[in-house]
Amino acid sequence: MSHPDTITATFAKRLKEARAMRGLSQRALGALVDKDQSKDKGAVRVNRYEQQVNRADMESAAELAKALDVPVAYLFADSDDLAELILRYSRLDAEHRLALLDQVRRRGGESS
Repeated sequence: MSHPDTITATFAKRLKEARAMRGLSQRALGALVDKDQSKDKGAVRVNRYEQQVNRADMESAAELAKALDVPVAYLFADSDDLAELILRYSRLDAEHRLALLDQVRRRGGESS
């Protein structure tokens, strides 16, 4: 199992990466997820996650993932290649997802 500090660091790293991919500032992302709060409060929240001062709960992680258009799993992927696979897989259409999953199962020697 991963240590909580490692999970927090991974989440912070992926959050920064996803925000950069979307071209959003902390303030802009904060405004997307904290619609009831001021933009500044949302930016502080995002900054605290990225600086590992605070840990996001699962609801917050899901809100951030939705605003960033990434799967929640991406934010917790503990390696760069796994993060990339999760992101690319999520962007495939259903037909290509099934074909890829079938290939992986065959290579891994597993059946459905």
